[in-house]
Amino acid sequence: MKNPALALDWYPASNSITASAVSLHSLVERLTAGLLPLVAAKKSTIINDIDSTAELMTDENVLAFVLGSLLRDAVNGGANGCIRVEAVFDAGRVQIHVHNSAFCLYGSGQNGLAQVVHAARQLGGDICIYQREQGTTLTFSIAQHKKNWEIA
Repeated sequence: MKNPALALDWYPASNSITASAVSLHSLVERLTAGLLPLVAAKKSTIINDIDSTAELMTDENVLAFVLGSLLRDAVNGGANGCIRVEAVFDAGRVQIHVHNSAFCLYGSGQNGLAQVVHAARQLGGDICIYQREQGTTLTFSIAQHKKNWEIA
């Protein structure tokens, strides 16, 4: 991913997926940097709580589109919030949680929920939304693959 800001507007229209090892912490850092003006305007904070060694075999551009969309929606979902990003590796799956402590209703946003779900499914993943009084958690769940794995 060359420009994190472009990832937020890019939509994976083709089925051409190229898997490589992606540093999740680094990707979230780059996406967060592209969202800093919006984060400042919303008087919010993003905490990247993903281990710096966490990697995922997947298409970086599609993953950046999915995570960037979830991050932007979390920031847009409420002012004065703390957005926390974490990855949980368990039983061959990775769940990437984007939690906004402010009350947040997930909107279709600029990318549209259907496009984000479609991109997530291109990677073999899915999106879940959990709404509670303490905020909203957007979760991207995907299978964890070994380095020799290829996306069909």
